[in-house]
Amino acid sequence: MFRYTVNRIVSSLLVLLTIISITFLLMHAIPGGPFTGEKNIPAAVLKNIEEHYRLNDPLWKQYIDYLASLAQFDLGPSFKYAGRSVNDIIRESFPVSFQLGLESIILAVLLGIPAGAVAALRQNKWQDHLTMIFATLGVSVPSFVLATVLVYVLAIKLALLPASMWNGVEYTIMPALALAAQPTAFIARLTRASMLEVLAQDYMKTARAKGLPQLIILYRHALKNALIPVITYIGPMSASILTGSFIIENIFAIPGLGRHFVTSIYNRDYTVILGVTVFYSVLVIGLNLVVDLIYPLLDPRIKLAGKQEG
Repeated sequence: MFRYTVNRIVSSLLVLLTIISITFLLMHAIPGGPFTGEKNIPAAVLKNIEEHYRLNDPLWKQYIDYLASLAQFDLGPSFKYAGRSVNDIIRESFPVSFQLGLESIILAVLLGIPAGAVAALRQNKWQDHLTMIFATLGVSVPSFVLATVLVYVLAIKLALLPASMWNGVEYTIMPALALAAQPTAFIARLTRASMLEVLAQDYMKTARAKGLPQLIILYRHALKNALIPVITYIGPMSASILTGSFIIENIFAIPGLGRHFVTSIYNRDYTVILGVTVFYSVLVIGLNLVVDLIYPLLDPRIKLAGKQEG
């Protein structure tokens, strides 16, 4: 496992370097720059600003300088937020996105897995049909539509919850529900499909023939093995949710990382774009590695050494 983990870390660093390089080149391929859209800036002042931020250096030098700063965990200053660094922006906004994302992930897992398991155990019965109807709606209805409906019903019509802002636990309920809807639907469908496949295996029939209690059969043999594809999906899904959803954060006026990321694209704030991209990539790569390490705990037949040899 140690060799596999080391190899994965090395390959992950290469993937991260590739992502940084592609993002860096694409940003600079777009005409203009962070300050070209500013009004009434004299050419001399613009030149001084670009020299201050080293934007007039050769592209290769900017790239090397950025990698050198990144190696010291310095994501650089923001070009649009005066006096603020990218580290500060992520440090301030990510906890908000993290709290919202964590609530959404917990909702998706606690609702999706039991719903999918019940649907599989009650295949072709009303429980199965009802679960699949809600799962189809969860996948089909965009999150911004669901968020708008929740605001209209729960905030405007019933006045049960605040419509926007971020000032307490009650402000997180609607955005967490809107953000969790699609992952819940996917998890339910994955769990159902995987459970049906596991329930049809020969070892399940053997377990029943031995007279094992139904709960033990379902938990130890069925659900545990059925969770492998679900865990695979939860890894990158968690990174995406934790980083923040711009649509949901924008509708509910939540000061999370997602809003900063999209705003930085509009503003051509190179360092924020790169910094958030690096941060997001590290999350995705790290969670995928964690998922791979969890596989043998769910199914001892999966050997990481075997993966390495293959």
